[in-house]
Amino acid sequence: MPIKAALLSFSVALIWGMNILTVKGAVSEIPPVMLTAMRFAAVALLLVPFTKIPRKKLGKLALLSVVFGSGHFGVLFCALSVLDPGPVAIIVLLGVPFSSMLATYFFNDRLGWKRLLGMTLAFVGVMLMFWDPAMTHLQVPLLLVVFAALMWAVANVLIKKLGDINTFELNGWMALMAAPQLLVLSFILEPGAIDAVMNASWMAWANLSFTVIMSSIVAYGSWYYLLKTYDVNQVVPWSLLAPVVSVTGSILIFGETISTFKIIGGITVLVGVAVIMLRKPPQNQEQGMD
Repeated sequence: MPIKAALLSFSVALIWGMNILTVKGAVSEIPPVMLTAMRFAAVALLLVPFTKIPRKKLGKLALLSVVFGSGHFGVLFCALSVLDPGPVAIIVLLGVPFSSMLATYFFNDRLGWKRLLGMTLAFVGVMLMFWDPAMTHLQVPLLLVVFAALMWAVANVLIKKLGDINTFELNGWMALMAAPQLLVLSFILEPGAIDAVMNASWMAWANLSFTVIMSSIVAYGSWYYLLKTYDVNQVVPWSLLAPVVSVTGSILIFGETISTFKIIGGITVLVGVAVIMLRKPPQNQEQGMD
């Protein structure tokens, strides 16, 4: 991989790692479901005017907006409003083994012993984090992160079944459909959300802007370019730097405490996910879910 591509891959991982930190900062002032609605509304505003209407795919995009918009991001932001960014950044990596599991059913993908080993390590690592005595009162939020990871994997299946679609069309129109449903949920679940938005500081708005522009548009756009230009096995491993950035930032910025369970569990998850990502599938296999 050329040095420019390596630097771009590193930049994407850095942005994604910082993104969880900025979301954590934003949900400290703006309720999580409202924040998610605002995120998607901003993405739609920035992308939809410059894309065509994917008329034949609107039904599938509507389903994706529920799974990916509310099921993944909405739930993940709710968990982040309670949890430190470190555990969230690690546990959400379960989306990788969940994707491998779903690929065996929907795309007849063969797991093989290496990916089975990686999946086992990932789940064992998360279990260790659940057993952390300091996390015993946070089991429900931790389970929300696991659910968000599962919804990310389901979204991967739905995106693959969408077929050929422009990245910005997908993100823009999915966001346009996700924003209203999240707004309604916020009105139901977060009665003080409007007041919170009106009283939010400039830092909360800066954090939201980073999430919308840098993570949703710049990072994902760069990532799709890298995947189309270079071998998947050259690009994907860079994403493992993101949780390292998140954990480091959480310690430095939010004062997160690190326990033995977190360290061992986190490393075990990273190793397991790395095994899954680095496993090179046969040429006749579907590769979109690896």
